[in-house]
Amino acid sequence: MHVPSNCHGRQRHRWRAAIAPMLMLVLAAFTHAAEFDEKLKAPTMKDTAELRSQAQAYSARFARVREASPEQLLRDAAMAREKFDVAWKIQWAINERKPIGELAESGVTLQPNGSYAVDTVGHPEWVDLANTIAVLLIGENQQHWIPLLIARGFRPQDVEVLKSYVQGHDPMKASAEATLPIALSFGRTVRKYDKLKRPVPDALVHSFWYQRAFAASESDRAWVLGLMQVLDAQPQRILVSSFAELKQTMYWLPENVPEGIASFLEVVRRPDFEALAIAEAKGVAK
Repeated sequence: MHVPSNCHGRQRHRWRAAIAPMLMLVLAAFTHAAEFDEKLKAPTMKDTAELRSQAQAYSARFARVREASPEQLLRDAAMAREKFDVAWKIQWAINERKPIGELAESGVTLQPNGSYAVDTVGHPEWVDLANTIAVLLIGENQQHWIPLLIARGFRPQDVEVLKSYVQGHDPMKASAEATLPIALSFGRTVRKYDKLKRPVPDALVHSFWYQRAFAASESDRAWVLGLMQVLDAQPQRILVSSFAELKQTMYWLPENVPEGIASFLEVVRRPDFEALAIAEAKGVAK
């Protein structure tokens, strides 16, 4: 995951006023996905020394894997989780205006405006590779990227396999399927707190954002792994290397966490929250 600039985690879709017919049918389609885990806490920075050590360790591991077997950057679930958690700690520390220490050796440098620039050329480990591939291979983006893949060695049959996979597997739909049950179950958790007349802890909202963002990230990774599975070894390597070498501009920006939590809980407490969430997911999944 490239950590988003907003503290809500990567939000591909936002709830808006809409009517959702056949709600029970739609909800049944998502029951296989994980729900919000109230006991699972979002990772946070303990101190700057620990964060620096974790960032350096991940950067070094990424470099070794990329050198030995670039495809493992996507296949290694443990490394994907490590990257997500370290990046999340950095982003959340920035949101809370905590000093994160000197991370220049990991490509993260403080800017005069309080944001942090990420050197994705020297440190591609912070790029969300799975999301990059998923986004750039769907819709009109194909018109630009398929010729580049051909120039790097994709054969006509590889292009047909790619197009067929993309046509039959929508990463946005997959993300909606993965994240909707988390949102719906979080809504039930908030209602439970309200019924008990207990305030919803900020940490609980933080945990929800974390779990939803990780589910979306893993959905992208699964989508790309599915594509790699139907490609031969050579086009797999071409696919990964082409997007791993892509130069991107990336910043981590601080955001107003208290304000974000308050406004988000207002939405969750709406009586039509579940209908809105399901309708939004249906719209994404079309």
